[in-house]
Amino acid sequence: MVKRLTQWVPRTGVEPDEAVRRWRTSHVSLVRQVPGVTRYVQNVCTSGPDGTEPPYAGLGELSFETLEDAHAALGTPEWQVVIEDASEFMDLDSVTAAWANEHSAF
Repeated sequence: MVKRLTQWVPRTGVEPDEAVRRWRTSHVSLVRQVPGVTRYVQNVCTSGPDGTEPPYAGLGELSFETLEDAHAALGTPEWQVVIEDASEFMDLDSVTAAWANEHSAF
């Protein structure tokens, strides 16, 4: 399994709660349309046990069977719609994305 891990912060002028609401609702239906996606997990960040504020609003995990499937998906019109929607509530210039192979430790 290959994952795209995406950290994001709200776009300037968008309240954090509104950005997370949008990400958790209407954005999901758009991601669901992207060919090759096998799983989508949204991790909404919260304050730490010591009270520290999170460095970003959310961490998305987008899963694909293979890297080839991921590459193909990112070239689709459906993916472009996802990015256009994200640009309305995420600061795309601050997004950090990484690709990873999942390995279950236990």
